[in-house]
Amino acid sequence: MKANVHPTKEHVLTSARIIVERYLSLHGEQAYTYRPYIMGGLYRRADYRYHADLQTLLPEAALGSFSYLWATWHASGESTLRFALIPYGPVRIFVNGSLCAKSDIFSERWRSKVIFDLPMQAGINDIVLECENTSGGFGGEFGTWVGKLDYYFLTPDQLMEGVWYSEPEREQLPQIDRTTLSLLSYRNRATPSAVDGFSLSEIYPDASPEMVATVVTSVTLPSACQCRVETNAPLTIDGQASRPSMHLGAGTHQLVARASIKEPLFLTLWDEERGEPLPLINPLLGKESPYRILVAGPFEEADEDIAIQFTKPFMSGDGDAFWRLEGRDTYLRISNDNERFGHWNYPLGVTLYGLVEMERLFTSIDGSLSQRIHALLLAHIQKSIDTYEYALWDKETLGGATAVHHLMTSLDSLDDCGSFAATVLEVARDHHLVGYEHLMAVVGQYISEVQPRLADGTFYRTGLMHEFHENTLWADDLYMSVPFLCRYAAYTGDQRHLADAVRQFDGFFSLLFMEETSLMSHIYDFERSIATGIPWGRGNGWVLFSLSELLLVMDEEHPDRQRMLERFRRLSAGFLPLQDAEGMFHQVLDMSTSYQESSCTAMFAAACSRAVQHGWFVEPQPYRDAIARAIEGLLSHAIDEEGRVLGVCRGSEFSCSRHYYAEELLPRIDDTHGIGIILLAFAEYLRLF
Repeated sequence: MKANVHPTKEHVLTSARIIVERYLSLHGEQAYTYRPYIMGGLYRRADYRYHADLQTLLPEAALGSFSYLWATWHASGESTLRFALIPYGPVRIFVNGSLCAKSDIFSERWRSKVIFDLPMQAGINDIVLECENTSGGFGGEFGTWVGKLDYYFLTPDQLMEGVWYSEPEREQLPQIDRTTLSLLSYRNRATPSAVDGFSLSEIYPDASPEMVATVVTSVTLPSACQCRVETNAPLTIDGQASRPSMHLGAGTHQLVARASIKEPLFLTLWDEERGEPLPLINPLLGKESPYRILVAGPFEEADEDIAIQFTKPFMSGDGDAFWRLEGRDTYLRISNDNERFGHWNYPLGVTLYGLVEMERLFTSIDGSLSQRIHALLLAHIQKSIDTYEYALWDKETLGGATAVHHLMTSLDSLDDCGSFAATVLEVARDHHLVGYEHLMAVVGQYISEVQPRLADGTFYRTGLMHEFHENTLWADDLYMSVPFLCRYAAYTGDQRHLADAVRQFDGFFSLLFMEETSLMSHIYDFERSIATGIPWGRGNGWVLFSLSELLLVMDEEHPDRQRMLERFRRLSAGFLPLQDAEGMFHQVLDMSTSYQESSCTAMFAAACSRAVQHGWFVEPQPYRDAIARAIEGLLSHAIDEEGRVLGVCRGSEFSCSRHYYAEELLPRIDDTHGIGIILLAFAEYLRLF
């Protein structure tokens, strides 16, 4: 396109709208999933992997016997699941009845991690580990291959997170299929509650005799019914005190009892016309669950009734507690199974930041769309806030990886907190958020006092669960820290946080800036004392965009502003000649044969639009033209007619080879690393033109 022809406002708004509409339709507010959790079962530990030490779990197992670990994985389509195994003894892995992988004598002896890509079919997949008991070991560790990937298995009945393990079998099964597997006896299965009463003392065995518990259940009626109520505890139905005979309309009714722990609770509703009991249904787990009640306690009899809510712990006679289920050591647990809503991670932080700007943009153009964006932002952020307290309780009490807020409960990097927290502070400017202050203090304290630093105060990566990142410094971390530090300085009034943001650019540029190209190396590897020398597109984009975030909040008189401004100009000048004829920048910026990458193109457009708006360039016209070309390139190559975002590199590892970035680190459709930044680029372009 010609340099003086700019994409129209209408074209940009139309493309922004279809991206936003698609996101709202796919990732609107969704409910949590609640599942049973039985202490002592096979669940993810604090390292996010499942630990099956079968010599401990099955001490009676004879040498040479076998135990079968059975779990399921749901795949949205035909794909592969990257799966890590640390064997204690011989292990064979079956997927849907077919042998797909196995340990070898080397991994067994050294208990070393081996990684397999297991084939998955669309829908539910059976994953079975056949473990042989040997003198060297029995079982193993398995699951996520790296770091804190938030994936977990469900039991074969789909009722629980976790893995079933069978009683010892003297011989190998002749075949591995559902029919054969179903004949085995397994531990850690959900068990039905007693028909004739609920033993609250089994749930709280250490409670004193005078203590009570709150019990919640429900009944669903297809039509109106005259019911007879039989119970030995004070009971309310839909908030009203129960009577021996009550007329209940069609639909679901909530029953709440205040029951003594020392004696069994009896609770039955009878259909008086039919003369038969009505089934009690756990209000969160549903009619398919063997568990029929939720229990909160123990409480002193004089304590006020607790509010019936299922997102936060409550104070009991034993301290902070959460809901229990029938049976000893059986808990209610929260999971967030959906792909994006209510999650807290760094690419979603950028995505929501883009939606913030879209809400502001459409306020005067399309009030209805703006309100819908507002509702999503408020719901997503508030849900993230509301579940934090529960997630901490889950981590401490259940002792493993949480299925909500898994990053903030295993906080060990800037990725875990900085990007999303920056967006929380941005959202708080326009929205009423309840209780976000504590989370911001946690993040602020982590970044300022806990995050590892070099001797000069520069952030780097060490002590992470993601061992591949050990002892490295990433250009990405400027975005994971600086936007938050800028907002946190304003939020707290403490300008030391702004000074820290400046310090990070000084340190990162000293190690990563490549003078000959005016670009940034992606990584500095302290293990080898080298910068990798690869100008990865998005890595450079993170730096340029983060510099724009800093310059936006620096006063003209700030003593460090000119130095930061010169860095912005130099990096922009490194970008500029690498734009291709279609307006795009490439995955490896100076490797034209690498693919056109949308997120780095958007970051250049967004950052440089800000620069032209605020007069940061001495000669702005070349950048005006380049911005227009970049926006046209995004409109032509990065968005399809359905609003899908294309050409966005997935989350990266790193290499000293540019071919890794160009040929292995490939783009994905609708990747959250790109959706938000493209929306930000559109917003800044519209402000400029």
